Amino acid sequence: MNVTVGAIMLALGVGIILWTNQRAFNRRNVAGVQEFNSYGHALLIRTLERIGRLVAWLLMLVGAGSLFVYFMTGRG
Repeated sequence: MNVTVGAIMLALGVGIILWTNQRAFNRRNVAGVQEFNSYGHALLIRTLERIGRLVAWLLMLVGAGSLFVYFMTGRG
């Protein structure tokens, strides 16, 4: 991979983490408890956000690894 793809993957991973954390923050009430419309909605949203965060961490690891290899070897 080249440096551009690595940087894009790293930035995309960070963006997904920030987006999912902001969504969770915006669901909180005054007491700090997340509010959902129903139990099923809570399960679905929290599961999708966990999967999203896992994908984001994998993107960040691959992107950072790609950038590390590129800068250590000088080639892609």
